[in-house]
Parts: sequence; structure tokens; C-alpha cells
Amino acid sequence: MLLMGVVAVLCASHVATAEWRCPELSARPAAECSCDLPHTLRCAGDHTALQIIGRHLREQKARNKNTAVSLLDCALRGVSALPSASISELAGVGLHGLVISSGDIRRVQQGAFNSIAATLLALGLPNNQLPSVPTEALNHLMLLDRLDLSNNKIHTLDSNSFKGIKNLTYLDISDNQLTVISPDTFIPLSKLTVLRLRGNLLKVPALASLKDAHYLRELDLSSNALEGPLGPTTIPPLSFLNILHLSDNTFASIRRGALAGLTNLTHLNLHNNQVDVLEDYAFRHLTNLTHLDLSHNEIVAVSGASLAQLTNLIHLDLSHNFLRSLSAEPLKTLGRLTDLLLHDNDISMIDDGALAQHKDLSRFTIEDNPLNCDCLMAGFARWLREAKNLSQSDKSAAVCATPPHLEGALLSRLSKNKLCDDFEHIEIKHKQEINYDYNKIFDDDTDATHDKLSIDDPVVDDDLYIDKPEGLDDDIYDEELEVPAEEDLPISKTKVRLEDAWYDKEEVHLSWSLDPPSLRRFRCTGVTASRGGSLPKHVACHRAPPANIVLQGLKIDPTEYYTFCVALEEMDNKDVPMALVLGCGAPQPVRQRAEYITVSGVPATTPPARPMFRVSEVRSNVTGDGVLTVLISVMGIPATRSPYVLPRSQRLSAPDNKYLAIYNCYVVLAVLSKGSLVAQKDTPCRSTLEISMDGFVRGPYEVCAKISKYKTDETLPICVVPQLQEPLGSMEMKSGMKGLNSALVGVALGLMIIVIGLVWFVRKMLKKPTEYNTHRCFRPEAAPEESVRASYVMLTATSKV
Repeated sequence: MLLMGVVAVLCASHVATAEWRCPELSARPAAECSCDLPHTLRCAGDHTALQIIGRHLREQKARNKNTAVSLLDCALRGVSALPSASISELAGVGLHGLVISSGDIRRVQQGAFNSIAATLLALGLPNNQLPSVPTEALNHLMLLDRLDLSNNKIHTLDSNSFKGIKNLTYLDISDNQLTVISPDTFIPLSKLTVLRLRGNLLKVPALASLKDAHYLRELDLSSNALEGPLGPTTIPPLSFLNILHLSDNTFASIRRGALAGLTNLTHLNLHNNQVDVLEDYAFRHLTNLTHLDLSHNEIVAVSGASLAQLTNLIHLDLSHNFLRSLSAEPLKTLGRLTDLLLHDNDISMIDDGALAQHKDLSRFTIEDNPLNCDCLMAGFARWLREAKNLSQSDKSAAVCATPPHLEGALLSRLSKNKLCDDFEHIEIKHKQEINYDYNKIFDDDTDATHDKLSIDDPVVDDDLYIDKPEGLDDDIYDEELEVPAEEDLPISKTKVRLEDAWYDKEEVHLSWSLDPPSLRRFRCTGVTASRGGSLPKHVACHRAPPANIVLQGLKIDPTEYYTFCVALEEMDNKDVPMALVLGCGAPQPVRQRAEYITVSGVPATTPPARPMFRVSEVRSNVTGDGVLTVLISVMGIPATRSPYVLPRSQRLSAPDNKYLAIYNCYVVLAVLSKGSLVAQKDTPCRSTLEISMDGFVRGPYEVCAKISKYKTDETLPICVVPQLQEPLGSMEMKSGMKGLNSALVGVALGLMIIVIGLVWFVRKMLKKPTEYNTHRCFRPEAAPEESVRASYVMLTATSKV
């Protein structure tokens, strides 16, 4: 992210008649390099790597201009200080971007980057141990446009932190330990447009210093210690600010007129706070807002006035809250709304006409809500049927929870007759059984009505039926969907086979496949389960696809054998049931869900797919010098891919899913000794990774690798490979033998000293005087205990490109 814009411009400027070639540079173990983008070189090496790389790049540039490098991303081993002599070797290369990380850099020498200041536009020093901004090393970089100091140990920003780099437009200080920002910190940065302060310890008073960042357009304050109400002055006035991230804090409410000074704000992210109250006119000053994320909060209700001024809002996320109903009042002014996310709430009722003005929604999520399917939901059911822009998956997410006889039914498939089938909303004056027609609306002429009744019919009058809600077209509202009942469907010849059955604390998961395979859609209408030949029990399956049927409320005894039977509806091209598929699995035990394994849905016509990425091989070795080298292979990654990996600050609360593929994949490496964690690090996914660490003087060690995806422990399948001592001849065993030889030599020397001591004692006794102290004691001083701590060096370059 830091260097992407710069590199794109540089690559365009280097276009030549001949195609660019990666410079051939490999001087292991000092430096090893590769290319994954034009004019971009990524290297790893020891403290001499920069000198070697600089010398080779100058020589190759002189010989062949088609090997020119604009961006150098270097991961160094065992480097705690960055001297200017190392950087000066890069002079003459023409670098526009430089990223250096070692996991251990604590100091950068004054003027370290002066030799390349004439061309350097972007600088990254991420994933190090810097205690403060290296001001004296940066103050001569007059052309510097982007600076990345993320994942260091910076505590304070003061008025001199950024002196001399007045052209900076992008600054990332995420994942540090910031608690204090001096009032004049941002005065030198008069051109700053993007500021990332995610993952620090900032509180609301520290934000006052932002008043001098006049031209900020994007500000990320996620994952800090911000708390209390979000009020008009929480963020100082920033008239150019468009994007504000406040997720993962502890704001408790949103006050009237919040963020009054951010009049041009278009994106506001309040994901994962503790907001339970939205005051009326909370966003009265944010009339340009187009995207609002209030997910993962504690909101119980949204009043009509709280969102009234958001007339330009396009995307509204209220998922993962405690909303109990949805009325038309909060949404009536949101005329441009296209995305409304309400999944995982407590919504049981949606008012008739609540979404009447929003027939053009392209995204609407309502799954994981206890919908009560009665007459009051008939208007919402009709809206679902008429919503032309909604996907079938969004429509299928509206599933009835109550009443019991409609549990698991798709609301969009229920007509008014079926929804009103429980008599709850019909006023019957004479409590006798009658033949009725819910679609019938009696005329006001009661006499004419009574004339139509036979003498045997019960006496009824015109208020037997409730009035139909206003604003609805009678013909469409009363139209019955012509969906055949289950008993009317023919039995298909397709066979169904149970592929897998497992359970966890709350659910039972079944995976079925079809033979022969079909491109049509299938959905489950019912499952029966019997244990050890007992009577079968019917369990709702909520119209799930056969490859991922989830059953709730079914207790499993792992020692018993269970027989599962399933009924599937085969859908035609218009998504109407056309046949019924029936089948049972063989009696089998139900396995308990394996730890760390995530089961995901797969198409109905194929067996469950394996995860996209997984660790396929882990090899490790420990040399006699205490260097641990680990080789990790990852399956599922193509040979060439974009190197762009989102920084951690953006991965955790991305507002959409466009970065959740390979860009969100990290390999986590853990080294343990006797069950205790010795070292751990995460590295962007590549097909093959080589990681080295110093200081492993004792063993044995256990090396584990897994694929990590999300902050909240949602991980792809993990491969764990214990690394034991290898047979004789391996480097680990040789190291062990070397240690054994040293121990034997030590024992021999000790025995020799004891013998010499005995000889000396005997001779002294023979020559001892007649009088001596018989109670004299000799006690050697206690030797200090040796405490060896395995050091850990992070090696992987983590440039935000």
C-alpha cells in the first residue's frame, strides 16, 4: 500500500523498447533476491546484504539499462542498527522506493538516507523495534512522498518528529504504542492526505492534534482506546476528510450532531464498538455520507430521526446488533439506498410497507433472525417476490423461525393464505367452524353479502375479515404462488449418498452428494435421524443445500450408530420444485468436529472441496551455530501472483470482501520447546517460504505452521508438523554430538582436577603441623545459573506494496 502508487508511475516511466529483465543477483548466504513485479527487487540477507546488492545493481545498470530497479524491499537478519554506510552503497542505483525490515532494528544513524535523497519518493521501515520516529535520519528527504513506520515501538509523536519532510502525503504509524501526540506534530506535514494510526493506545484527548492536518482525506483510528460518546467535537474539524475508520474502539453512543466538523465525510466505519443508542439527528451534519457501518454493536432500535439527514446514503450495515423489528420510519428518507445489511439481529417482525420505497435494493441480508411468519409479514413476503435486483441467495435467507408449522420455510414462497393460516389476525364474532376465504374482501353492503349465504351457513358480517393494509395492489397481494405441494411432486430417480456427518457443541453437519451429478439446484425439505434402530426423529434443515445441511437441537452420542434420511427438492430453471429426491445413509457413528477445521459449503453435485490454501510440508534444521532454518510449502498458491498484501490495519475490518482472497493469506510459524512458545511470526503466503532464526542453543524444538486468515481466529485448515531430532548425520544430530563431545571433555577435565586435588591434599596431610583447626570448612562459591533465552529475529520483508 505504501509504495503501490509510486511503483505504478515508475514502471510506466521505465518503458523501453526491450522488455525489462530481473537483475541476476544471488550471493548466498549474504543476499538472495527475486522479482515479482517489473522494476521491483525483493531480497533477504545478513548485515552485508545492502552493500552487495548496491554494488551489483550499479554494475548491471551500467551494462544493461533494461535491468534498472526502482523499488528495493530487503529483509535483513541480525541487524539492530542501520548505519549510513550500508545505505550509501545504494547511491547511483536510482531507487525511488526502499523498504527495510529485520524485526530488530532499534536505531537508524543520522543522515542514513542522504546518499539516495535525490531520488527517494517512498520509504518503509515496518516491523522493527524503533522506539521513536528516526527524525535525524529523515530530515533531508525533501522529495519523500510516502512513509511507513508501522509495527514498531513508537510511544510519542512531537513537534519535531517530521521536520524536513514537508512533502509527505501518506503516513502509516499503525500497530505501534502511541499514547501521546503533541499539539504541533502535524504542522510540518502541510500536504498530508492519508494518515493511518490504527492499533495504538490513543484516547480522545490525543486527537486534538489532528486539527493541523488540514488536507487529510483518509484517517484510520481503528483499534485504539477511544471511548465514551461520539460527539460533535470528538474529531476536530477537517473539511476535506472523506473516509474515517473508528472501528474496534469502545464508543458507547452517538450524540446529536456527531462529527460536526467533517461535513464532506462519505465513508464512516464504526464496526465493533459498544454503541447502544443513536440519538435523534445523530448524523445531521454528515449529509454527504454514502457508506455507514454500524455492525457488531449493541443497537436495540433505530428511531426515525436518527438517520433522517442521510439522504445520500447508499450502503447501511446494521448487522450483528440487537434490533427486534424493522419499520418504515428510519428508512423513508434513504432514497438512494442500495445495500441494507441486517443479518444476525433479533428481528422477528418487518412492518408492512417498511421496504416499499426500496424495491431497487441490490443487496439485502436478513439471515440469522427469528422471523415470525404471520399475517403481519405478508407485505414483506410480497416485497421479496417483487425485488428484481435481489439475488436468489438473499431472498432465500429470509427463513421462518415461528410458528412451528412454518419453521424453516422460505418467506418469499409463502402466500398470504399460508401466512394467515393460524387464525391469529382474524376477528370472528361467532366462534364456530366455518369455510372461509382469506382472499375475499366483503363489500360494505352487508345485506347483499347475507343474500349470498345459504341457510346452512353460519351467520357472518362484514367485519369478519380485517381490512387490508393501504398502499398495496389487491390483485398482486392476493395472488397465490403456484408452487406445487411436496406431496404432488414426482419421485426422482436421482440417488443421494451421505458423504460425511460430524457434530460440535451446538450443531450436526451433514454433507450429501447426488448421483448422477446435476447442474440443477437442490434444497433440503426435511431430515430424519434415528439412533440404533429407534424411531426416527424429524429435524428441520431450513432449505439448506445438500452439501452443507446443519441440524440444530439434535444431541449426539459418539458411541451410537445413526441413520440419517433426507428429502430434497429438485428445482427447475425458474427455481420452482419439479421433483423430490429421497435417500438414506448407512448406519454410522457421527464423528466429533476436528479442532481447527472449518467446514465450508460446496456445490450439491460434487464431494466437499478441500480448502483453497493449506500448508503441505514443513522441514526444519538447527545448525551448530544455533540457527534454525524452516522450509514451508503452501498448496493452492499459483506460481506467480501479485505481491500486494493488505497491511494488518486494513485486513481486520475491510468494509467489503474484495481483499479476502490470496491478499489476506498469512502463514503463522510457531516454535515451541517442551510445550512453551519460544518464537512466533507471521509471513504473507507464498508457495515456498524459507525462514531462519538465531539463538536456538537448546532443544528439542517443535515447529508448527498454519494458514491464518482473520483476526477473530477464523482460520483456514492448519497443518502442524512436529519437528523431532533427525537420524544420525543430520545437522541437528551433528550439533547434538558436538554438544556431547564438549560434555565428555568437561567431565574429563573435572576428574583430572579432582585427582590433582586429592594428591595435593595427601601431601599436605603428610606435612601438616601438629596443631590445626579440626572444624575448618571449605565451601565453594555458588556458580551463577546460566539463563539462556532463545532470541527471535523476524526475517520476512513486509512492504505494503
